[in-house]
Amino acid sequence: MNKFALTFTAAWLFAFATFTSGESIVYDSFESGDFSAPSAHGFRWSTNSAMTSIVTSTTELFRTSVINAPAPEGSQWEAKSDEHALRLFYPAGQHWTEQKFYLDKPQPEIWMSLWLRVPTNFTHPKRGKAGDNQKLFRLWMDKYSQQGDGSTVGMSFRGDGHGGSYFFAKINGSHDIGKVPFIAIPGDRGRWMHLVVHLDSESVPGASDGLMEVWRKWEGDTDYTKTHDIRNQPINLSSTKKGFAAGYLMGYANAVYPVDTEFMIDDFELSTSPLFLSSNVPNPPLGLYVR
Repeated sequence: MNKFALTFTAAWLFAFATFTSGESIVYDSFESGDFSAPSAHGFRWSTNSAMTSIVTSTTELFRTSVINAPAPEGSQWEAKSDEHALRLFYPAGQHWTEQKFYLDKPQPEIWMSLWLRVPTNFTHPKRGKAGDNQKLFRLWMDKYSQQGDGSTVGMSFRGDGHGGSYFFAKINGSHDIGKVPFIAIPGDRGRWMHLVVHLDSESVPGASDGLMEVWRKWEGDTDYTKTHDIRNQPINLSSTKKGFAAGYLMGYANAVYPVDTEFMIDDFELSTSPLFLSSNVPNPPLGLYVR
């Protein structure tokens, strides 16, 4: 095939965005009603958190086991798609909610996407100086944070001084990288956003050529915005696990919420190939597809 034909083929594939390169590790819209995500790659959810649950608009179906409890009055548990979603609940005054997951087959390069709904009553809580950072997600290899020799990578968010938040990357416990607006108050309360994250570890030990890319779009938008493009990073592989093998969604809130606050997540996916629901992506990678 000549050079012109190759160029045309690549352009055609990008324009229609209907193909996949690589493979999906897991896709879960929580329609099972529990944490039994369909996966052929050894993916599994943790089921030991009483602060996360699978819900419908009317029923809390599953926490650490089946409960089938009616939704409290005033709950707004509508899923992004279909009927079920993951609820992550921060009771007033409490710091911790997270949904852990594990991979039996570590991945040195990984894509993650999910729909995240801003709490309908969200205000970023205040806590003096730099102490209001809240976890958004983390991925790691052998052990979490500085406990292992592989990298831990993720994102957190802090208050913007107006009740909303900005978000940023954290790589190996680094300083805040890339401070970008995340949630505006009151306009973003109750809105769904789609987040797409791409992580790639070092090509060889010490190369410091790892990267982290993040895109985001709000429900109803056509285009994604690339919020983070962080390159030349020391995202190093573990000596025992050659890739990302575990993670969690949300996590520790350094500044507690003064009222009950709940985030919703739907259509969670991990893949070895790019993950987008639209071809309108600035600086797109090859291999887009439409689910």
